Parts: sequence; C-alpha cells; structure tokens
Amino acid sequence: MRVLKIKVWQDSAHFRVPHTTRTLQTLPVPMFSTALGFLCTPLGEDGRKRLLEGIQLAIYSRHTAGFEDRIWHRNMSIKQHLGRFGSRESRLADNRAEHPGGQSPVTIERLHDVTTVIYAICDAGVMSELERIFSDGSISLSLGLAEDTVLVREARVMDFREDPEPFHGKVDFFSWLPERNDGKGLPSNYGEFFSRIPGNMRLVSSRYSIVNIGGVAVRDFTYSRCKLFSPRGLPVSFTEQYSFYIDHAEKIPLWFAVQGEVAQ
Repeated sequence: MRVLKIKVWQDSAHFRVPHTTRTLQTLPVPMFSTALGFLCTPLGEDGRKRLLEGIQLAIYSRHTAGFEDRIWHRNMSIKQHLGRFGSRESRLADNRAEHPGGQSPVTIERLHDVTTVIYAICDAGVMSELERIFSDGSISLSLGLAEDTVLVREARVMDFREDPEPFHGKVDFFSWLPERNDGKGLPSNYGEFFSRIPGNMRLVSSRYSIVNIGGVAVRDFTYSRCKLFSPRGLPVSFTEQYSFYIDHAEKIPLWFAVQGEVAQ
C-alpha cells in the first residue's frame, strides 16, 4: 500500500471551530476539509479531480502551547457607521479618529509550535506530483488561516509492504478517529477498538459541492462522524490484537477515513 506523507511545522496556527464568532475557538487538529484544501492548493483542476477520487485521509497534530490574539474585525457598514458617528462625514468618537464603518473586538485562540502530519491514499500520479511540489519548496502554503504559513519538514510516498501490525504504547498526537471501519488497513475488530477510546464525537467537515440557495452560492459539506482523539496510550486486547499500518518514525498507527462523494 502506497501512502503520501506530508509533515509540516507552524510557529502558530488556528483551526477554527465552526460557527464560533466573538471568540474564535480552535481545534487541536485540522478538519479533513482543511487538509483537502491544503493538498488541492498547488494542483491544477485535473489534478484536484484525480486527488479527490476515492481519497482517504489520516491527520495527526500536536502543539506545545496555546495563546490568544485580540484583534478588531472591521466592516464598511453604513448603518453601523451612523450608529457610531452620527453622520456619513464624521469618523470622530470622543474626539479621536476611528476606522469608518463598524468594528467589534474578536479573540482568536491560537496554537504555538504546531506539527501536523497528513497521510493520504489517492491517485498514484497525484501522489508523485504532490511529493515533488512539497519537496522543492517553490510555493508558499498555509494551513488554517491564510497567515498560518507552513514549513514542510517531510514529503514522501511511503510503501507499506507488510501487513498491519499491533501497536503498543502512546500516540503523542491529536487526531480524528473515524467511526466507520471502511478505511484501508483498519482491523476487523476496529468497532471494539473505537468503543474503548474515550473522546467527544464530532461531525468533521470533508468534501463539499456548491449549491444555489436563493440565488446565493453556498458550500454544502459532507461530514464524517469521528471521535477527537487526544494523546494517550492505546487499549490492549487479550483476544485479538488491534493492528494498523504504522509510521515507525513518528510512532503513529494510521486510521484512515474515507472522504465520501458529494452530490452533483
């Protein structure tokens, strides 16, 4: 089995929890949709289509600290401008010039010293192309917010020639643990394994299609039901061991999630 591995580092990153506003909360690991966008960015239209055909993903991330940014979100709303300054011509409040329109304080949760490893099973030609693009460092890429640029630590195609093997010990990463057991290399007793892992169940956004609602183009996402896996030791089975493909360099067992097709 051939797997594309992309390992990146970021000084800081924000993986937004959907629908958070005044305080933009962050997840400890990017969603599948974020990773798909990251992989699609350097590809042309044909490459993106080939990438998404039957793609499976496994994502792992860790960080050393968290902190908060406090910023102003500004807009050019006439209504909010009039409410603040009283007239279109003025932008003085308390005898001090301010930004025209409206503004509101926003807190952004951020992660520091972030390492993310993305594993993808996809079209062999696309794997080779992405390996070349990420290895030569010719383009600037971000993961999370637009300003969250990445440093590529490793980009290569791994070839797993052996069968899945038992994993013992701690996984030192956050990850998405898929509920479905149709990913490559998952053990036959994966349902039992999944039930023994504590974690909050979440709907993790994946692929999307563009739909028209009332004349407005809207992204309609598909979602995968996953547990948010936090760093911990894995359970042990005394009857049938839990076996996975393992990246021994990172000490990571790979649990792949199939990225479902979208409605056309």
